[in-house]
Amino acid sequence: MGQGFKMNWDKLLSGVRLRQKMVSTREINDGRNDFDDDYSRLIFSSSIRRLQDKAQVFPLDSSDFVRTRLTHSHEVSAIGRSLGSSIEKVLIKDEKLNVKHSGKISSLLATAGLIHDLGNPPYGHYGESAIQTFFKRWFYDDNNKHKKNLTVQQIADFENFEGNAQTFRLLTKLHNLKHDSYGYNLSAATLATIIKYPRSSTEGNKNNENMGTSFKKFGYLQSEKDRFDLVKKFTGIGDFRHPLTFLLEASDDIAYSAADIEDGCKKGVLDYTTIKEILDKHLSNGSDEDKILCNYFHSVYEENKVRTDRLDNTVQKFRIQAQGFMIKSVTKKFVQLHDKILEGKFDEDILLASEAANIRLAFKDLSKIIFKDNEIQVRELAGGTVIQGLLQKFVTAVLSSNCNEAKTEDGKLYSLISSNYRDIMELVHKKHSTEPSTYERLLLVTDFICGMTDTYALEYYRRLAGIKL
Repeated sequence: MGQGFKMNWDKLLSGVRLRQKMVSTREINDGRNDFDDDYSRLIFSSSIRRLQDKAQVFPLDSSDFVRTRLTHSHEVSAIGRSLGSSIEKVLIKDEKLNVKHSGKISSLLATAGLIHDLGNPPYGHYGESAIQTFFKRWFYDDNNKHKKNLTVQQIADFENFEGNAQTFRLLTKLHNLKHDSYGYNLSAATLATIIKYPRSSTEGNKNNENMGTSFKKFGYLQSEKDRFDLVKKFTGIGDFRHPLTFLLEASDDIAYSAADIEDGCKKGVLDYTTIKEILDKHLSNGSDEDKILCNYFHSVYEENKVRTDRLDNTVQKFRIQAQGFMIKSVTKKFVQLHDKILEGKFDEDILLASEAANIRLAFKDLSKIIFKDNEIQVRELAGGTVIQGLLQKFVTAVLSSNCNEAKTEDGKLYSLISSNYRDIMELVHKKHSTEPSTYERLLLVTDFICGMTDTYALEYYRRLAGIKL
């Protein structure tokens, strides 16, 4: 981008959609804004419901206390709405946001928070790793005759498989209720906000410390490049993040960083001494706010110990206090950085750039302890076995010349793939009498597996392996 580039809120908060209606069907007395409309389209969808059986931290957990992706997403949505309300109030007061946009930032962030993890495969980030590992091995095989049919970027889409990119694909293409080629046909602003990494799979995945946080992963598959280009055009974000993406990322971090230790305590992974040591390490020599937060944890623990001796009560109270501090700090930092963000000159983690950096780092250290827990390790390894086993069977089937012959094993497997996903791939080719490409066939498999819940994937694998009928 040339000098003088600057995003503007009129485009950033525009309700334009990738497929525009010729005539608006919204009732004249409908008081919703475009992002409320997006929320309504999504909240009743099966994709949202499936999040209730996808892991946040503890895969395949039967507890009704431990968070799932669905409860996490609702929490991110609530924090995003809170951040948005606070920030737009200040921006309107400072005349940096037109009053006509009042309510839009909070609605947009609530919607983005609800859907930010929608494309994640079963078993969370370990599920992503399992898909990446499978394809790296699959492409590495010298006898793989299919590799030559794919471009470098298409191969990178699978080797660096990313739930964020799958979310964008799901939202813009895979919702086929009305055979709409634009999926949910959400506003471009909502779609831009969930793209944490506005890069392709070859442009992103850079962990170079000289590059910004938006280069760490990638945000769209080659199959949706045209959709991504439209989002850029309609919102005017150029090669940068939508400003509200920084707030979505902060909402996500605020939600899970504090909630993880709450779940960890409930599962008996963390104890008072461990939490105290890490909080003291990060907060005791920090700012006045850090010290207040640290002392609050100790004082609440001593108070609760007299009554119930239950650590989880202390942690719940501390989580509320810590999240409030992080929300306040991010609000303050975003307002300070506003102009820089709109000019594309800020590309960092805004929570770590704020006054709440130390508490965020403390929570990171505590999360590392949680993820080392034997129960989580075993369940993640089991989940990885399930995903790679399903990939092996279905990738072989969809690339087989027998996949359309119902009596063959490959044909039977191909017919088991959700007809929703198969129709999306097949309808275009039937119309033009062409065959789906290798790339499209592989996407069909990842679409199918990413659409599974943790329990469904496990049960499906057991049945196909003959372990359970």
